[in-house]
Amino acid sequence: MAKITLDIDEKNLKTVMHILDNLKDGLINNISTNRQYKTAKPISSSIDRSAKTSSSSNKYLSPSEFKKRLQGN
Repeated sequence: MAKITLDIDEKNLKTVMHILDNLKDGLINNISTNRQYKTAKPISSSIDRSAKTSSSSNKYLSPSEFKKRLQGN
């Protein structure tokens, strides 16, 4: 098995580890560091919230639905 050693500045460790963690499954068997790093958490966005709401098949919203969306409900 081949081994690769990288010397990385502390400020870039999180970025490099994030890249290595996202590589194709099975490509890397083990990743280890001599420092702790925090894994990146996905940020929730308005896209996530809008995906949960059910959309109607109508082209236009009814006035009440439009008001609900404006209020954020």
